Formats: sequence, structure tokens, C-alpha cells
Amino acid sequence: MSYPRLPLRRTILSVVLAAGLAQPAFAADPPASAGAAQSQGVIRGLVLNARDQQPVASTRVSVQGMSAAVQSFSLDLVSDAQGRFQASVPAGEFGLTAEAPGFDLLIQDGLAVRSGATVDTTLTLGAPAAADAAVSPDIGISPADGAAPSADGTQKLGGVNVRGNYQRGGQALYLDEKRASPVVAETLGAEQIARTGDSDAATTLKRVTGLTLVDGRFIYVRGLGERYSSVSLNGAPIPSPDPTRRVVPLDLFPTDLLDGVVVQKGYTPDMPGEFGGGAVLLRTRDVPSKFFFRINGTLGYHDGTSFDDGYTYEGGGHDWTGHDDGTRALPDSLAAATAGGAVLRPQTPLNPNGATPAQLERYGEDAAAGGYDVKRETLAPDMGFSAAIGNRWNIGEQSKFGFTAAVRYNQAWDRNEEVRRTFQASSAGLEPADNLAVDDTRRNIDFSAFLNLGYELSPQHRFNATSVLLRQSEDRTKLSEGIQDEQQARFTELRWTENQLFAQQLGGNHLFPAAHDLALDWQYTWARATRDEPDTRKYRYDREADGSLVFSQRSDSNQMTWAELDDHQRDLNIKGKLPFDFDGTTLDIAFGGEKTKRNRDASLRSFSFSAAGPVARDPAVLALPIDQVLSPEHIGPDGFVLTESTLPTDNYFARQDLTAWFLGLDANIAYKYRIAIGARREKNDQAVTTFALSNPEAPPVVAGEDTNSTLPSAAFTWAYSDNGQLRASYSKTLSRPDFRELSPAPYLDPLLDVQVVGNPDLVSASIRNYDLRWEYYFSPVETFSIGAFLKEFENPIEKTRLPGSGVLLSLDNAQSARNYGIELDVSKGLEFVADWPGFRHIHGDWANWNVGFNYARIKSTIQLDPLDASFQTNLNRPMQGQSPYVANVQIGHQAGDGSSEATLLYNVSGRRIAAVGVASQPDIYEEAFRQLDFQYRRNLGDAWSFKVRLRNLLDPAARYTQGPETTREYKKGRAAMFTLEWKG
Repeated sequence: MSYPRLPLRRTILSVVLAAGLAQPAFAADPPASAGAAQSQGVIRGLVLNARDQQPVASTRVSVQGMSAAVQSFSLDLVSDAQGRFQASVPAGEFGLTAEAPGFDLLIQDGLAVRSGATVDTTLTLGAPAAADAAVSPDIGISPADGAAPSADGTQKLGGVNVRGNYQRGGQALYLDEKRASPVVAETLGAEQIARTGDSDAATTLKRVTGLTLVDGRFIYVRGLGERYSSVSLNGAPIPSPDPTRRVVPLDLFPTDLLDGVVVQKGYTPDMPGEFGGGAVLLRTRDVPSKFFFRINGTLGYHDGTSFDDGYTYEGGGHDWTGHDDGTRALPDSLAAATAGGAVLRPQTPLNPNGATPAQLERYGEDAAAGGYDVKRETLAPDMGFSAAIGNRWNIGEQSKFGFTAAVRYNQAWDRNEEVRRTFQASSAGLEPADNLAVDDTRRNIDFSAFLNLGYELSPQHRFNATSVLLRQSEDRTKLSEGIQDEQQARFTELRWTENQLFAQQLGGNHLFPAAHDLALDWQYTWARATRDEPDTRKYRYDREADGSLVFSQRSDSNQMTWAELDDHQRDLNIKGKLPFDFDGTTLDIAFGGEKTKRNRDASLRSFSFSAAGPVARDPAVLALPIDQVLSPEHIGPDGFVLTESTLPTDNYFARQDLTAWFLGLDANIAYKYRIAIGARREKNDQAVTTFALSNPEAPPVVAGEDTNSTLPSAAFTWAYSDNGQLRASYSKTLSRPDFRELSPAPYLDPLLDVQVVGNPDLVSASIRNYDLRWEYYFSPVETFSIGAFLKEFENPIEKTRLPGSGVLLSLDNAQSARNYGIELDVSKGLEFVADWPGFRHIHGDWANWNVGFNYARIKSTIQLDPLDASFQTNLNRPMQGQSPYVANVQIGHQAGDGSSEATLLYNVSGRRIAAVGVASQPDIYEEAFRQLDFQYRRNLGDAWSFKVRLRNLLDPAARYTQGPETTREYKKGRAAMFTLEWKG
């Protein structure tokens, strides 16, 4: 295709750039012009994101006459929520300019419109640059290939692409996606995340409307526990390395790796059917448009921890890397004796092949060699670094190849002092039972590595490969002292935990213009989640009447455990979309399928020292420090003997085989009414097998389900104006019990710090979801919305306290539950303040200030079966973990030249049930917690920048209450982090 009008193209480009990419003057109808009286034609178009072929709403599309007869014609349009636009134009030749915040400016020309003809075109907004690449100072013009005219005389536009400013993860880009979504969704781009200064996905998600953060790791959506949420990585489900939770802990994902996060609160059939409060969709960084390199270092101070004394113990020489060097590994002698699942048993006449006394002595000495004693030492400040690099190269005329790589390391200490109390019901009310003062010191080592490779064969065919390695290690030393079971005692726990998630993804995006613009996306994900807890040591000293401490003679006096979990998951999903256009009404047919296979092996071996001889009962020995009590001279037939205490329910394996198909129809009528309906069919075959190592002949406990589920959904959007729209949706989803929840194996809940026992009789919960929301968009980066939601549950799964078990919890299906509420969200610049009376004489840069506020008011009720839960105190109560309100306030200021930025953030969530009450005891509540954070960033020249983050400035007490009594209370402490960064 020739380019005879290049001067005109340059004129259009000069005008746009001279205007500074100004806000468009919207026009619904073409102005009067010389060409207006000519025969008319129609230009219809679709604006797509080059990255994922998704529509881009709120794009300014300028139509400019180019041939002599229509040179005076010009018209500004704005694409709707589905990225579509339409213009009536006189016959002639035209050029289009497409401009959307967060994308390259695009100019294309050479479109011939005949009298009475309708011409269709697709505008694909250019490949995005990396967030680290910031703003490119280069503006380049390059011709784009034009397509030959089709049979009806229409053609794809040729023209020129203008490479301008772009920042990955831009706020406008993700807000546009929120607007174009067929259902209710919330979005956070990398730009917004950077303003908060949050280091992990869990912390940043608590800023989202209706989301609460629990235990610093798990996100509750609309007040529902983490079991009613799901997490996907680039669209694929991933396993959790935490065996106590069904969903992956989100603090595992550093924000440095994320391009953005979408929280989808409404269900669509292309998503997995396990959907309750919502789905958290994590997106990793993509290939940049040009070379970038970034490196930074962080130093942090934690009030009450940094430079203070805390309890530690002697670990391995490589602990700083987050890897145990073998110091905590099961001793070789003991590993050989228990290989293949063999149980350690002493030799007896009935068990002649058991371990001899000499062997047991050797095993005991080797197991105790790791040491038990704790020490106090000064805790170092937090420190870490991260680096990222990326580039892209052109290969020939159309093909491109690029990569993004990143690595991050962080080490932080956290020390808490708290009081823990338990109470028992009596005729006089609650009476004190246990009372412990806890001193808990934790060392956290985080490491992540990321690599993304992208290959673009042509604008219609793209391939990518992503590898993500996330490691999180915790070294914990906990001392508890006080009264437990009416005995003064001191408890010590030494625990090392390594969580790791490794995921590899290979995918492609394809567009076939010859097949009616059929779009096909596919992705294969292989993920492995592992957890290793080597040599967890617990021991107890009892306090005598004279105040001295002696090694306890109780059965729970000491224990050593080695636990491992290995979870493999393979997922293949294919999604297709076929668009149709019927003279003002568009219809997209979406279809696809998914196949998921998952396997888990969980093993735990427990050992303890029992008193076998007089040495183990000698008061002089029992009064010694722990490493001397369990020294080689005291281990043997006359003293302490190693025994295995693994429970019959400590080991299990599980599998899941899930196959799904979906079909959806998405119709847009007159660019105003959008109807999306569809259904998903899932076949799930899931089984958990719990077996006893000590009794291989005993039948295992097998639990699971083999079910088929049909999950319908329907959504309606009324775009009544260019800026406002009203949504409504309905769907039916489910929540299946997790592997851990089906196994009777007991485990420690890290949030409540109590034992939980699974229930093989659990069944899936059924959920009906209703949403209604009004949205208004002041600009591409400013919005207001208010909505209501309702969720109705059948057989919801809840944690309940077992009768007569103290603090032992189990899981059960309740009869029914309802969860409902309202949500309000506003994000707005403050330039309008300058026009307020009394503010007109205040010469402030109000246009550089912005404020964000969101609030959710949530209620829930749950009904328990009186026959199955008569021991529960309340048969009607709120759902466990549901906060009645959640609120966020964000005030930010950015210098006009972008050299500095400051953000103040406030978050609060209302009191929620942490543990349900039994036997007339009230429920235990986690009280409201109010957090105030601040971040400031300053550029130091062209390459350097400095950032300070202040956390938990108010430092309120974290409290758990039961009736009028306080069961737990501690302070999290204030924190400050300082980061110096260089970009090249």
C-alpha cells in the first residue's frame, strides 16, 4: 500500500502531540461540514488490547477526513464498555487516531468508505512497555502493513503507529478492564500498588473494597473465609504449600512480580466452579518494549524487635538463605530404621525384629544431637534487595522476542509478647482456666525468582513461557509460661518451616481473521507446592512449689516431628471466542474446556523421649538445662529412650481429577445493553486416603466425592451514558472440601494456634450469588460505584469446637447461611476543590492531589442443625471470620513533574468471630484493628530514587475477646522501611 498523504499524517500527529494528549471533546454526532450533505457510510470499529485481545473501553477515537471531498470532516468518539465505536461519515477516505490512557497513541489511515456501505475495522493498541521503563522520551513513526480490500471493498486500516508514553500496570488500564468486565470486579494495577508501598499481594489486597486481611496472609472477600476464595496465577489455579489452608497464602507473592491483580466478585463460566466470595487473579509482568534494568536495597526497622533482644536457637549455617543445610534433617541412623514407612518399635519377644536397646540408644543420641536450648540475642534490622532486567528485540518485519527476569530476597525479624487466656463456663459466668505469657520470635526469609519469555510471531500469534519460584522460610522460637491444666509450666517450641511454590506456564494467544476473527487462547501450567518442617522440637518444664523448674514427667513433656508435604498440579485450559456483528448488535460466543490433575502426599513422623529407667526420674537430672537432660549419658535403657509417637491419622495421600467445559454468549445491543449468559459443567473425582503406619493391615480411611455439577450464570449491563452503567448478575457456584479438611489427621491452625481435626463426612457447599451495582466514571482514572450483593449457602463448611475437647476444633456442614451487604467505592482527583468558596484564594496544586475511599457493610447469618450441633452455644450467628464492616481511605499527592509522591493509607475492619463457642461459652471475637500507613518517594536525579514506608503508625493492640474477657492481646509494633533504587 502506498502512502501519498504522509504530510497529512504528520500534521495529525503534530496536532495531537502539541495538545499534550489532552482530554477529548466528546461528540455524539458529526458536526456540520461540507461533506455532511453527501451520501453517508458507516465506520464500525473495535478497540483491543494487544496484550490479551481484550476490549479497551473509554478510548478516544478521532475520525479525520483525508480525501479532498471530506478534508473538513472530523469527529471525536469514545469506545463503549466493550471497546466498540460507530460513526456515520460521508463517502470518502478517512484516517483514525486512537488514544487511551496507559497505551501507545495509534494513528491509522487509508480507510475508504463508499456510499451506503458499512466498514468494519479493529484497532489494536500497541504493545505495552515495562513499568520499570517508565516514560520513553522517543517518539517514532513507522508504517503499518495494510490489508488488501475484501470482497465488499472494506479493508483493515494501514497507517502509522506512534510509539509514545506507556507504563505497564497503569491505573487507567486496569480501571478500564473493571469497566469492560461483564460482572462486578475490582482491579489494582502495578501503578496503584506502587503507591501503597506494600511488599506482598496479601497486604495490598486489603486496600480493595470489601476485602479483609487475616493473619497477614489470607484474604477474606466480602467477609467470607479464605476457603471461599480462590487464587489463580495468570489464569491458572495453583496449589497451596500450606497444608492448613485450601488457598495459597498471598503473602507468598511479592508485588515486584505483579503487573496487576483483579478480584472478580461476580462469577463467569470460564472460571473454576469453586467460587464463593470471589476469585483473586494474579498477573505477572510481561515482556517490556525496550531494555530496562532496576536494582534496589531495603533496610527496615521494627519497633520492639529491631536491635532488641529476642529468643533464638542454634540452627544451620545456611539459614540466612532460607534453606536448612541438613542440620535439622532426620538423622541417617533413624532415617534408615524408618525407611519405607517402617515404624520404630523396640525388640520384644513378640517383636523379635524390633530395635535393640543399643540401637535405640544410638537413634536417641543422634536425634538429640540437634540441640534444644534457646538463647537471647540482639535481633538485626530487616534487610533485602531486588533486581529486574528485561529487553525486547525485533526479528524481521513482524516477529518480536523479549524477556523479563526478576529476583528478590528479604529477611525480617518479628517479636511479639502477648497474653493468652482460656475460660470455662460456670454458674457464675466465665471462670479463668489457662493463663500464659507468650514470647514469640520469628525470622522470615523470603526469596523469589521470575522469568518471562515472550515471542510474537505476528500481531495475531503470540507465545509466552513463564517460570515462577517463590520460597518463604520461617524460623520460630516460642516460649510460653504460666498456668495450663492447673500446673505452672514453661513451654518451648522450636520450629523451622520451608514453603515453596514453583510454577511453569506455557501459553499462546491466536487471532484468525480468515475464520471470522476467531480468537483462541491456551495455557498449560505445571505447579508444585512443597512444605518441609524438619525437626520441630517441643518440650516442657514444670514449676515446683519452691519456684524451680524441672523437666516434665508428663506424657506431653517433649516431642520431635519431621513433616513434609508435596502437592503436584497440572492444568490445561483452552478458551475460544467467536465474534458476530448484526447491524448494531454484536454477539460473542465464548467456549472452552479445562483439565486439572492434582496429587498430594503428606507425611509426618513424631518421636519423643520416654522415661525408661531411674536416671530419667532423678530430680538432680530433671533440674538440669534441656541439653544436659537429653545428653548422651542420660539416653539409654537406664534413662531416656526414644519412642515413636506418630498417630494413625498423621499420614495421607490425595488426588483430584477435574474436567470442565463451558459455553457463554455475550451480546451487546445498540452499544447500550449487554447480556452475558453461560454455563459450566464440571466433573470432579476427588479422594483422600488416610492410613496408619503403625498398622498397615488396618483399612485406610477414604473420603471424597465423584460428582457432576452444572453451574449457570447470567449478567446484564446497561450503559445508559458514556460515563455511567448499571450491572446485575446471578450465578450458582460451589465450595468443595479441601484434602486436609477431609482427612481425620489433626493439624495446627497457625491463626488460632489450636489443633484442628478433619471430617471425612464433609460435602460440598452450594452457593447462589446475586450482585447489583451502579458505576460512574468521571475520567479514565476516576470512578464512583455503589452496589449490593447477596449470597445464599447450602451446607456451608465451618470450623466448630468439639465438645469436651478443650480447644480441639473440627469441621462440619451447617444447614444454611446468608451473606449480604453493600459496597461503596470512590476514587477522585481534587482539582475541583479550587472552585469551592473559601478555597479560591488558596493557591495549592489541587490537581495533583487525589483521594480514594471504599466501604463495605456486611451481614451474615448461619443456621446449624440442632440435632448435630446441640453443644454449640449459638445455633444462629454470623459466619466465622465475617467482619461487619471494612473501610479504606487513601490520600495521595504527586508533584507535577513526577519527582515525588506521598500517600497516606488507613484501613479498618470490624470485629469478627475467630472461634465459635461451645457448652454455653460465648464465641471468641477478633476485635477491630485500625492501621495507618504512609509512603513517600523522591527521585534523586534521573536514575536514583529514595522511598520511605511507615507501617502501623497508630499501633493499636490486637485483641481477642470472649464475652467480657480478653483471651489474647498483643501489639504488632510500628515499622519503617527505607529503599534506595537505581534504574538504568
